[in-house]
Amino acid sequence: MSTENPYSTPVADPALAVDPSAYASTQLATLSQRFLGAFVDGLISIVAAIPVIVVLFMVGAMKGGQGMSAGVNIVAGLIVFAICMAIQYTPLKQSGQTWGKKAAKTRIVTMQGTQPSIGDLIGKRYTFFQLIGIIPVVGFIASLVNILMIFKKDRRCLHDIIAGTQVIQVQQP
Repeated sequence: MSTENPYSTPVADPALAVDPSAYASTQLATLSQRFLGAFVDGLISIVAAIPVIVVLFMVGAMKGGQGMSAGVNIVAGLIVFAICMAIQYTPLKQSGQTWGKKAAKTRIVTMQGTQPSIGDLIGKRYTFFQLIGIIPVVGFIASLVNILMIFKKDRRCLHDIIAGTQVIQVQQP
């Protein structure tokens, strides 16, 4: 008879394991670290958008000087978002970091200091604001409020509050 309990908590794949001591800090990320992370992630988004824009131009959805219809614009935005989430999925799942956060040496954690689930990160932290951003005027105001909240003492933006997360510094050994 096997001594292994089939109802026990699964053991993580060691290849994906992250050394928790590397993330022992609870020191909040600085404004410059948050800016650097967002800047690098923004560059990744721009690179991801280029092929989508080229395809839209080639199929005639974008006409020189006229731009795109609202529907095409929404679909293009969702496609670019999906591409960006595919690019960011692995580091987000492994360590709670986007590529930009890795460059800035920061990490997303829950308010208890644990790594949030990938579903919470993508669903609450990123998808929510992507969908709000589609709404004219409301999206602009929500995005502006989201960005300006970084100047609060706890440095938590609106997307952090909605997802129950904070961004901390990663201590390198």
